[in-house]
Amino acid sequence: CPSLCTCSNQASRVICTRKSLDQVPDSISENTRYLNLQENTIQVIKSDTFKHLRHLEILQLSKNQIRQIEVGAFNGLPNLNTLELFDNRLTVVPSQAFEYLSKLRELWLRNNPIETLPAFAFHRVPSLRRLDLGELRKLDFISEAAFEGLVNLRFLNLGMCGLKDIPNLTPLVRLEELELSGNQLGIVRPGSFQGLVSLRKLWLMHSRVSVIERNAFDDLKNLEELNLSHNSLHSLPHDLFTPLHQLERVHLNHNPWVCNCDVLWLSWWLKETVPSNTTCCARCHAPPGLKGKYIGELDQSHFVCYAPVIVEPPTDLNVTEGMAAELKCRTGTSMTSVNWFTPNGTLMTHGSYRVRISVLHDGTLNFTNVTMQDTGQYTCMVTNSAGNTTASAVLNVSASDPSNSYSYFTTVTVETVETVRGDEARQY
Repeated sequence: CPSLCTCSNQASRVICTRKSLDQVPDSISENTRYLNLQENTIQVIKSDTFKHLRHLEILQLSKNQIRQIEVGAFNGLPNLNTLELFDNRLTVVPSQAFEYLSKLRELWLRNNPIETLPAFAFHRVPSLRRLDLGELRKLDFISEAAFEGLVNLRFLNLGMCGLKDIPNLTPLVRLEELELSGNQLGIVRPGSFQGLVSLRKLWLMHSRVSVIERNAFDDLKNLEELNLSHNSLHSLPHDLFTPLHQLERVHLNHNPWVCNCDVLWLSWWLKETVPSNTTCCARCHAPPGLKGKYIGELDQSHFVCYAPVIVEPPTDLNVTEGMAAELKCRTGTSMTSVNWFTPNGTLMTHGSYRVRISVLHDGTLNFTNVTMQDTGQYTCMVTNSAGNTTASAVLNVSASDPSNSYSYFTTVTVETVETVRGDEARQY
């Protein structure tokens, strides 16, 4: 046992905390499974420092002054499963030093002055299950491929990193818990959580979120808990949570909710999803007559609501194959839901997309390049708590060879189903 350390369990547990060590001590027993070097003054971890500790499972190097980790620093640690490096002075992710850590499950890098997460930053440790990158306050850039290779990751902490956008998390196909609290996200857009089919818990508290766009959470089919508390939300798009069939707990408190017709769907959803505790979640901030009232206690008697209006309906469009095309469907408010029915009956929601076709934030159906098979009638359906409005138009695609062209024509039809008050408001 090193002279300044304490050892137990036949030297399998070595504790060297608060000993003013400026380097890793020699003579650590090769039987060591747990090594705690926290709260010292170590600045550099040199190559092969731990190479004789083949049984080591947990290595704690947090709260030192580590600014450099040499390539090969963790050589000889085939059984290491937990590596703690939080509260140090690292400016880069020591990616190359992670080579051969084939059993590493947990990596803690929180509260380091790391400035970038480059492509494939963690691809040498695909076994990782937990990755803590919280409080990287100087983080300025995250590569689109930063998380490539982390196919086994279950927990990711990116809280308090000053993020203004949600990075590309698509490679994290097994991620179950995601911490994004304490950032500066502002807007949550569709596609932000693409690929996260296993996510069960999502935390977005204190992230200055003021807008959540239509269908932003549609990819999270297995989400069970969502925390949106302590943000700047006034309202949420109609039926935002409807695709989340596993959602059981949603935290909406400490937001400046405006209680009008746009919030009525949320009141219904709360009553159906958490009927025993509709007062759990959020209070109205405005109008004055409803201030302080729980959203879950609202009903149709508090409002006079009208079906949505399509201010710019789609119009028939003649294009040549290979061209880009747009069918408009702009509504008076972003709080409605927008769906498109394609000629073959496929339903496309805002934020959903296929290879060439997507629904934009304003409801527009966008084609990057049309084919002859795209020809047919498209119907836009806009929905709110009081009813729905539809508008249809035909996209006519002509062959690039004029001799093979043909055309279709139809008139645009707009239908409105509307109720003003009472239980019929749901019948549309």
